[in-house]
Amino acid sequence: MAKKLLEKKLILTADFTGLDLEGRLEKETNMAKAQADNPTIVPALSPTAAVVQADIVAITDPHTGLLHQRAAAKALEESLTVQINKAEKAIRSIIVSQWMPETQTAITGNINAESYATTLQFGIKGQTTGHTPLTVAELAKSVASAPVIVRIDFSVHGQHIIHVHNNITGKIGHPTDVERIDIYGQTGGADPANLAALIANGGGWLGSCKRGKFVNTFTVSAANTGKVEYYIAVYIEKATKKPGAQSVAESATIE
Repeated sequence: MAKKLLEKKLILTADFTGLDLEGRLEKETNMAKAQADNPTIVPALSPTAAVVQADIVAITDPHTGLLHQRAAAKALEESLTVQINKAEKAIRSIIVSQWMPETQTAITGNINAESYATTLQFGIKGQTTGHTPLTVAELAKSVASAPVIVRIDFSVHGQHIIHVHNNITGKIGHPTDVERIDIYGQTGGADPANLAALIANGGGWLGSCKRGKFVNTFTVSAANTGKVEYYIAVYIEKATKKPGAQSVAESATIE
C-alpha cells in the first residue's frame, strides 16, 4: 500500500510585533524589495511591489518624505515657540514698565480711578487682580501639554545645560498631574525620533530637571569629542510613575 503524504499547513506571519516605526518601515522596505526581486513566486501580487515601494518612498524620502516633513514641522514648532515667548514677553514688558506707570499717573487723584483701572483691565493692589489666573493643568485640558527643550547651553567645556519649558505656558512649571521632568540622553548615532528610539540606540536616563534646568557634565575624550549628544525631556506621570509626554530630540556637540 502506498504511503499517504501529509500536507503540512503553512501559516504566514508578518512579524511586525514589537517593532517601532523605523523598524516597521525597514522591514516593509525589505519585503517590498523581496517581492520585486522574486516576481515569479507570487505572479498576481496586488498591489504590485512597485506600488508599495512608491508608498514607502513617500514616507522615507530624505528630501520630500513625510518623515522629513514631520521633522521640519517639529523644528518650526520649536522655533515658533521661542519666538512667541519672546514676543509675548516684550508685550508684557510694555504693559508693566510703560503703560502701567503712565496709567497710574493719569488716574491718580481722579474720583473714578478705581473704575478706570477696572475698565483698563488693571488690578488694584490689595483689592483685585484684574483676572482669574489659569493653572498649567487647566490650560492643558484643551491643549496637549508637553515639555520643550528651548535651549542647550554648551559654552562651558565638558558641560551641557538643558533648559526645559512647558509648550503651553512657555514657563518652567509642569502640569499638576506630572511628578517631575526627566532627561534622557544618547551619545552619537542617529537622531532619535522618540524616547523608544533613543533607548534602542543605546541612550538612557540622565537625571531630573530642577526648576527647568538640567546640567549634564561629562569627561571630554578622544572617543567622544565632536560627537553629537541627543536629549529628550520627558514628563513622569504622578499617577503611574511612568514616562508620559515627551519633547522632540534636541542636540549639542560635545566639545
